[in-house]
Amino acid sequence: MLISSVDADELRQLLAQCSLGNRRAFENLYRKVSGHLFAVALRCMGHRDPAEDVLQEAFVRIWNSASQYEPNLSAPMTWMVSITRNKAIDHLRKHREDPLTDEQALALADPSSSAYEQIESLRDAAALQRCLDTLEGMQRQSIVTAYFHGASHSELVSQLAAPLGTVKSWIRRGMERLRRCLES
Repeated sequence: MLISSVDADELRQLLAQCSLGNRRAFENLYRKVSGHLFAVALRCMGHRDPAEDVLQEAFVRIWNSASQYEPNLSAPMTWMVSITRNKAIDHLRKHREDPLTDEQALALADPSSSAYEQIESLRDAAALQRCLDTLEGMQRQSIVTAYFHGASHSELVSQLAAPLGTVKSWIRRGMERLRRCLES
């Protein structure tokens, strides 16, 4: 079950209602995401029974921690998947004498960016945008077209109706200004 971006707003609202103790919102949340979270737990645990235990523990944690969810740090589904994955790791640590196999460790790996990485990425993007806004028109246009739209030098020459040397100068000087701006 894939959760669409439209549903993310609804999930945020349901979590907000859960933080206020609304049991009906919790039931609705459970119906909407339990299949997805069970799949996460099952992938981590490898067997249905322990995955069901993990899912139950995850939902208890979601209910008890709903007031701690911060929408500006992560999407609601990312937050709930993290809780489920962490519960699976805790369960495996408690009930295993042997270390995890490479396969199990890979199943537990979270390929998504952490909330911190997402915030850093947003800060970097904001800083880059701020610095791009300081560039002169043709420098900015040359860099944006080349680096964000993938245009070659010959395509830039054609699009900007300027000689190759001039286009290269705009890019070189613009990149130098960007570097200085980003360093400050």
